[in-house]
Amino acid sequence: MGQVLSYIWKCLRYETRKNLKKDKHNHLIDPLQEQQSHYITIPTDETEHVSSSNPENVVADLTPDIPCSVVDLGSVDQNHTKKEDENCVEHSSKGYVEENAEKLIQVVENKIIEEKEVVNKVSNELKGTSIKRIGQYTSKQKILLVGEGDFSFSASLAVGFGSASNIVATSLNSQDFLIENYGNFLTNKMELVTRGATVVHGVDVRAMVKDTFLSSLIFDRIIFNFPHAGKFGQSDSELRKHKELVRGFLRNAKKMINEDGEIHITHNSNGFYLKWDIPKIGSDQGLRLLEVINFKRSKYPGYHTKYGFGGDKDFECSPCKTYKFRLLST
Repeated sequence: MGQVLSYIWKCLRYETRKNLKKDKHNHLIDPLQEQQSHYITIPTDETEHVSSSNPENVVADLTPDIPCSVVDLGSVDQNHTKKEDENCVEHSSKGYVEENAEKLIQVVENKIIEEKEVVNKVSNELKGTSIKRIGQYTSKQKILLVGEGDFSFSASLAVGFGSASNIVATSLNSQDFLIENYGNFLTNKMELVTRGATVVHGVDVRAMVKDTFLSSLIFDRIIFNFPHAGKFGQSDSELRKHKELVRGFLRNAKKMINEDGEIHITHNSNGFYLKWDIPKIGSDQGLRLLEVINFKRSKYPGYHTKYGFGGDKDFECSPCKTYKFRLLST
């Protein structure tokens, strides 16, 4: 406020000096003299004294409603200097500021109120674009989903967020294969595309870091739900295939997340699936296991767990857990 009043004072002083008139001897005329016959401007040596009884010789631009000291003809020397004129101007300006200080402060306060109203308006508008959360994920995160079946999980996020421009959803299978095998695929894809998501087919998670589209992108979250190598037996060779799939995924994914990013693998956590030892695979890839949490499908409305190699039936996913990995440096 002090800076504002200082600026106002300078402006007013300038305006006061600019609007002052000078008499024919180039002397500044005090605009604050009271209109009385015995108060006049000071003449110089080259002019005759002005009679106090002759108002026509009084040169002044009067502003009677603004108080200021005046000069009594009988009490001053005729050698009235320019410096004295300047002092009168200074006094006049101060008087004007003092009398109008309340009005000036009110103008400043009104301006502050207007600015606060603008801030409040912008704040209210931003509330309409607030961050939305679905399960473990938010609309603020840049999310990559891999190994999608009928794309119902990514569609659940898109619908929940309202906008899906932060989502890239991919599948290993082609679009033709998905149309043939999953009755809701096209509907789910439409939910994604109409909300701004990117959908890519034919993405192998074991080599996705070299994918033409994905190679230049960095994500906050990379999600692989229920990875499966397509082997439905439980022999050691089949177990190795599953582990190789998870290992290849993590090897690529760790190159595609930012410093604070996370890689999520959700899988069944009982029987044969425990032999996969997903935490050990992550550790071998130089990743830190951040936490392991129970996965609840109910948190993702519309999500259906489909087999990844055909068949439109849902498989049982309880109990299951989500393993969250981060880079070791974070």
